[in-house]
Amino acid sequence: MSPVRPVAVMVVALLPSVLLAWFLTDPARNQPILIRLEHFVITSNVSIVAALVAFLVARAALDVGHFRTLLIALGFGCMAGIFAVHGLSTPDVLERGERAQPAGLVVAISGQLALAVAAVFFAVRYTPLAAWLERRIRPRVLTGAVVTGLAAYAALALGWPEAFSGSARWILVQAGSQPGYDPATYGYGAPAAGDVTGGAGWLPYVLVSAVIALYLYSAFAQGRDFFRSGLPLQGALGIAYVLLAQAQVSQFLGPTWTPSWWEYHGLMLVAVVLALGALFLELDRRRGLERFLPPTVVERVIQGDPLRLEGERQTVTILFTDLRGSTALAERLPPEAFVTAVNEYLTVMGRCVLDQGGILDKFTGDGLMAIFGAMSDPTNGASAAARAALDMRRRIAELNAGRAARGEEVVQFGVGIHTGDVVVGTIGLPERSQYDAFGDAVNTASRMETLTKDFKVDSILSRDTADRLRDDGVALRPLGVATVRGKANAVKVFTLG
Repeated sequence: MSPVRPVAVMVVALLPSVLLAWFLTDPARNQPILIRLEHFVITSNVSIVAALVAFLVARAALDVGHFRTLLIALGFGCMAGIFAVHGLSTPDVLERGERAQPAGLVVAISGQLALAVAAVFFAVRYTPLAAWLERRIRPRVLTGAVVTGLAAYAALALGWPEAFSGSARWILVQAGSQPGYDPATYGYGAPAAGDVTGGAGWLPYVLVSAVIALYLYSAFAQGRDFFRSGLPLQGALGIAYVLLAQAQVSQFLGPTWTPSWWEYHGLMLVAVVLALGALFLELDRRRGLERFLPPTVVERVIQGDPLRLEGERQTVTILFTDLRGSTALAERLPPEAFVTAVNEYLTVMGRCVLDQGGILDKFTGDGLMAIFGAMSDPTNGASAAARAALDMRRRIAELNAGRAARGEEVVQFGVGIHTGDVVVGTIGLPERSQYDAFGDAVNTASRMETLTKDFKVDSILSRDTADRLRDDGVALRPLGVATVRGKANAVKVFTLG
C-alpha cells in the first residue's frame, strides 16, 4: 500500500490541533460562547444515543465471541455514558440554585473521566492484558460490571452533585491544587504567583499526559494493523484515536465555554461516529465469514491476510476423517444414543481441526472434510493437518476410555491427508453458502482415508504431504505403495508414527 494516502489522511486528522492553536494564540478569537441550554440538549442526547449504539456493538461482539472488539465497544460506551452525565449536569438547566455551582465541577470532572476511562479500555485492547482478561473474566460479566459502574457514577454525580464535587475537590487539594481551584475556571485569569500549574497542582497534568499517551499508543498499534491490512475499517479506528488525543488537549487547554473548549465536543462526536460505524461493519463482515470459517481464520481475514472468497487456485492440504463401524453401531444402538455418540466424536475431530487453524469444510455423515493452508503457510497446510490428526488420535483415545469406563460402545477412526492443487472459493446461495475446495487433490485425500482400512492404521498421508513434513519433526512411518483409483501410477503412502 502506498504511504501517500495514509499520510495525507493523518495530516487532515491533525488539523484540529492547528485550529486549537489558532484559537489559543488570540484571546479575541476565543471569547466564551455561553449557550447552556444548547450544551445540555446536544451533549446529553448525542451521548445517550452513542451509549446505546456502543452497547449494541458490544452485544454483537458478545454474539461472535470477539473480546477485543468488545473492549473497544465498552470503551466508547463508557465515554458516551460519562459524557451524558457531563451534559445533564450543565449548570442552570436541570441543576439550579445551590446545585448549580457544584454541578459545574461535575461537568469538568465528567468531561475528563469520559476521555480517561475510554483510553484505558482502548489501550488494553492492544496489549497481552486483553488475552489475560479474556481467560479470567467472562465477557458478559465484564459488560454487566461496566453498565453497573456507569449507573452508579451517574446516580452519584446527578443525585448528589455537592457530595461528588466535594470529594473531587478534596482529591485535588490532597494532590497539590489550591483550595479554591475549580477545573471549570482553568484558563481564566492569572495563576497564583509562582504556581506554574495555574493553581491546579500536578495531578491534572499527569492524568492528561497519561490519557494522551494511551490514545497515541492505541493509534500507533491500530496504525500497524492498518498498514498491514490496508482495510479502511482499520484506518477509521486509528483516526478516531488521533482525534480523541486532540480532544483531550482541547478539553484541558481550552477555557470553559470558549471555541477552543467547544472543539473537543465536536472531536469526540466525530471519533465516536467513525469508530462505532467501523466496528458495526467489521462485526457484520465477521458474522458472515464465521458461517463457514473458524474464528482463528476469520481473525486473520479481518486483519488483512489473503483469503479470496470469490475463487482461486491454491496448493492446500485436504483432510478426510471417517468413523469405523458406525453402520453396525447404528443398528445396535437406539437412534438417540447413536446420534449422541456420533456427535461426541465429530465434536472432538472438528475441534482438533479448528484448533490448528483449519477450515471445517463439511461433515460427511460420520466424518468430516477440512482444508488446511488456505492462508499463507510454507508447508501448504501439511504441518497443521498432521498436528490435527495427532490431536484426534490423542483426544479420541481419551473419549473412548471415558465411554468404555461407562460401559458405552467405542469406535475407531481413520484419517486421510493429501496435499495438492485445488480451486477454493465460496459456493451456494447468498443466504447460505460455504467455503469449499474442488479438484483431484480432494478425491485423492478421500482415497487416502479409505486406504486406512486396508493398511489397518488410523492415518494415511500421501508422499506429497509427507515431503512437506521433513523439517517439522512429525514422525512418519512408510507403508509402501498403494494403488489409488484415478491414478495411473502407484502412490507412496505413510502413516503418522
